[in-house]
Amino acid sequence: MIDYLDPIPPVRKFIDDLLPERVFGNTFPSTVALPAVLVRNMGGTDYTRLQLLVRANDDITAMQTLIRAMNLLERYGSNIKGLRVLWIERETAPISATDEDTNKPEAWCYMRVETLQD
Repeated sequence: MIDYLDPIPPVRKFIDDLLPERVFGNTFPSTVALPAVLVRNMGGTDYTRLQLLVRANDDITAMQTLIRAMNLLERYGSNIKGLRVLWIERETAPISATDEDTNKPEAWCYMRVETLQD
């Protein structure tokens, strides 16, 4: 039997170690210094779909931070400790939006992650 491994903690730590912005898993804290990055699981069958979401005080910073995080995962995802990554790629282009609760600019994309699990 193959045990499921939650990809959020290793992916969150990997990005957090490489970016100056704070990186969170699953939800932003109620009070968060911006810009900040969020990594959450958005499903997938036989692979994992992650959403990278960046919230910032302006739309340009949100988009630039998202693109840096996205590029780091695509280029160096096989180096994530605690996760045996076969492949990471963008499923969507980066999308600019506004968070409805905070009215802050954000940018997000989906990443497809294929892993081996023990």
